[in-house]
Amino acid sequence: MVQSPGGLRARVARSRLEMVDRETESHPTRGSNAIGVVDVGSNTARLVVFDTHPAGVVRPVYELKEIPRLGYGTGPDGSLAPEAIARGVESLGRFARALKDLGAPRTLAVCTSAVRDAPNGAEFVRIIDRETGILLRVLTGAEEARYDYLGVASAWALANDLVIDLGGGSLQIVETRLGALANSVSLPLGGLRLTQRFVRHDPPKERELDNLRGYVRDTIRSAITAFGGSDYRVYGIGGTVRAVARAAIDLREYPVPRVHGYPVREHDLEALSELISEMPTAKRRALPGIGIERADVMDAGLVVLSELLRSSKAQEIVVSGTGIREGLALEAIRADLPASNEILASRSTEAAADRFSFSRDRGTAVAATALTIFDLFADSHDWGPSERLALRVAAEMHDAGVSIDLWRHAHHSAYLVRNYPIWGLTHRETLLAASIVALHAGDDLPSGMRKGFAPILRPGDSGTVRQLGAILQLAGLLAPADPRFSLAGGGKTLAVSFSRPADTTLPPRTMEKARKPVERELDIEVRYRDG
Repeated sequence: MVQSPGGLRARVARSRLEMVDRETESHPTRGSNAIGVVDVGSNTARLVVFDTHPAGVVRPVYELKEIPRLGYGTGPDGSLAPEAIARGVESLGRFARALKDLGAPRTLAVCTSAVRDAPNGAEFVRIIDRETGILLRVLTGAEEARYDYLGVASAWALANDLVIDLGGGSLQIVETRLGALANSVSLPLGGLRLTQRFVRHDPPKERELDNLRGYVRDTIRSAITAFGGSDYRVYGIGGTVRAVARAAIDLREYPVPRVHGYPVREHDLEALSELISEMPTAKRRALPGIGIERADVMDAGLVVLSELLRSSKAQEIVVSGTGIREGLALEAIRADLPASNEILASRSTEAAADRFSFSRDRGTAVAATALTIFDLFADSHDWGPSERLALRVAAEMHDAGVSIDLWRHAHHSAYLVRNYPIWGLTHRETLLAASIVALHAGDDLPSGMRKGFAPILRPGDSGTVRQLGAILQLAGLLAPADPRFSLAGGGKTLAVSFSRPADTTLPPRTMEKARKPVERELDIEVRYRDG
């Protein structure tokens, strides 16, 4: 049996005071829908508490991060160093105290490659249990891949794709086919592990990076070739991927400061690599997005991401803000995954309706009306699934801002669309939806649509937003009267009838207000047949 590191008890005596009461942990607060997840990696450790919703949505409401660096200074056989074990106990002791302060929600605690690969990993788990009361579950590579997959599938409609999780000790690659998990592999390509193996200088010598690059290239190519697929999209998770996205957003002055959905491209990786190539670790720590915990392992991370792009032949790595921790929570609530973007988005708006107390039923009724009109004009205006999804989300969320201010609710609704986590949407689709919402009450086009969002939006998007905003305004005003729509006059007239004319109580002023924006923006005539 592996002995506890010398002096460990004295160094973590105070962690005993932070021990989670076992009775409380096994019987969380009655009625609570919160789930805590402890994720201990090779470099960092995180505690995240999620609010859960019956629709199958989880949302982080509390996070605590530590940097125990369990994978640092491992022995020749991969054993965790005594100092690393002590750092781990101190970090998880703080997690235990936080859980107790939060009322000890139901908690799932896992650890990954650093503990999984260490001969003394089981002893580390026992020490953590004894000193902090947190019982860690050591994930296999296949289990880690599954939770990565579930986390990403909760935010994106997966098809034939690769999900990659770049950690400190390993690189997980998951292949999906028709949205389902098909294959996975765990490779020893974590940033901390590669840095310890190949880098001896600060900053690294070019020959060190060349040796590192060759090893990474051969390892990744073999894995992806074994999958046998092609034309992959790539979704990336993990602290290094998020750090690269944050740094790229700052370097490019990208108009949406949100890593979820950011497309990391080769030029981002090249620009960041060039920037840090001659910087020592001390200077890198001051760079936006990189921080203290990743400054010395960023070279290895950039090499891994570059070789992933080359081997997969993908144009970009789309960053997902949801990953292994969300996957654990989603499995616990038995979320139905995978799902389409439309379903993912609607689950998010349903959760938002409960949180912000606006009418979900009205939102779905307006969405159904708006999409009926959309489908009549989609072909003639070259609108596709992205525009349809943006309009649907805008319709379902158009009253969300009422919970803040009735009189400026469109402005606040647009803010919530941009900032509340609505899964299934790209950055462009989110901006389209928010701008459509802003227009639905007759307000002017947001100034950012004209200039600020140019790196994300397409030519003609401002016109599309005005047209879809007019459709949403029409749908919002007419939906209570159960309208029916058809095209007449060679597509130049939108005919509106009502299924229950006797029950229709829309005043002429409302009918006129609904008609004008659509006639102006779509260059058609709106004709009411009855009502």
